[in-house]
Amino acid sequence: MIAGNRPSGYANVKIAGKKDGTITAWQSESWSTGGIGGGGSPPIPYVFDGIPNQRKNHTAVSTNCGGVRAWRAPNHQQACYLTDTAIEDLAAKLNLDPLVVFEKNLGLTPRADVYRAQLQKGAELIDWQKLWHPRGQSGPGSIKRGLGVAMSTWGGGGHNSQCRTNIHPDGTVEVELCTQDLGTGTRTIITMVAAETLGLPLGAVALKIGDSSLPPSGASGGSTTVGGVSSSSRKSAVNALAKLFDAVAPSLGTTPDQLAAVDGRVQVKNDPSKSLTWKAACQKLGVKGISEMGENNQRNPGGLNSSGVGGVQMADVSVDTETGIVKINKAVAVQDIGLVINPTTAESQIHGGCIMGICAALFEERVMDQQTGYMLNPDMEFNKLAGIGDIGEIIVHLDITPEHDKRGPVGLGEPAAIALITAIANATANAIGVRVPEIPLTPNRVLAALERRNA
Repeated sequence: MIAGNRPSGYANVKIAGKKDGTITAWQSESWSTGGIGGGGSPPIPYVFDGIPNQRKNHTAVSTNCGGVRAWRAPNHQQACYLTDTAIEDLAAKLNLDPLVVFEKNLGLTPRADVYRAQLQKGAELIDWQKLWHPRGQSGPGSIKRGLGVAMSTWGGGGHNSQCRTNIHPDGTVEVELCTQDLGTGTRTIITMVAAETLGLPLGAVALKIGDSSLPPSGASGGSTTVGGVSSSSRKSAVNALAKLFDAVAPSLGTTPDQLAAVDGRVQVKNDPSKSLTWKAACQKLGVKGISEMGENNQRNPGGLNSSGVGGVQMADVSVDTETGIVKINKAVAVQDIGLVINPTTAESQIHGGCIMGICAALFEERVMDQQTGYMLNPDMEFNKLAGIGDIGEIIVHLDITPEHDKRGPVGLGEPAAIALITAIANATANAIGVRVPEIPLTPNRVLAALERRNA
């Protein structure tokens, strides 16, 4: 079995289980070919790391080509593919529904209850009970339909970050930190956290980022940004608001701990009739404003963010056995990310991750010259990506529960781009009755797999 795009790595996986689907053993031999550096080792068995009786051998092979580069959740796509295709193949061998096999072995994962709820929700959204069939039993005709499932995990703990909140006597507010927005909604997240903390509308907070003269914050990577910047901005806004309450409390005849900032006003908690508008409250500062810092320490986030998420993604595909073309009918992504700050941007991140997964599963491939190590398709003319007609329907479900909320924000960008590649590969095997051992699932590879099955 080959995991990942062809230059990325190879592996042979054997998995053993009882007739009821209980997994009992894992054996793998894998190779990574990540350029001059050799590449890393995939974390296998993936998610189901509690499998007993494991034997693993991995070799990093240096090759005469460009080194590995960042992609969302590096090494996790390969690990997910190796593990979850093997589990699906085991289920097919035992003539069991793979969903049953996944659920039966959740005790081998670190978050069994979370994954169980996610599998059930995903099955509901993709209509698994109605549409699933045993491998290869998709009826007559050249168009075969199939379902597939895969699971993922990621860390996503917040990076080190410092933030400064300034409140001026005229009521204006500035939030400053040296982070960056790569199009992932970082500006929105920081502004929302500060505005909600100060009881102000979003437009009342001016945000300054992207300048090295501002308080330092970590680079964007590993889905660590949202946890770091939301925590530091929350702390700095809380600290600045406390100083404002100190200045305002005498005017309202109370103590600072009895004040709250709500809907653009500073008021006494138990008596909203005693209040000042935000601007009037800030005028109590005289000529001197407030400037307070807040910090997120990665080693001790203070309960404002945490690490570790789970996700389940499912695919519904149709395969034309005459042309070998795989078409995405529907993709479902169920994901927990701790406390969701902005559902719209979170769902957008997952949509983007799913589109990346579809591209990788069906189209993207780095083709290398075996003699020189040069990449033969380095531009958009020959490196195909999915178009709007290739994507199909994507359904996103944010796994929001009180237990997840208590964990604080956890990074989302990486986990959203892991499992769908494998889910599509599993759905294709379910549809045509045979495993296509390489990705992307190009028409020639699908047709070759069908030819081997028929032979």
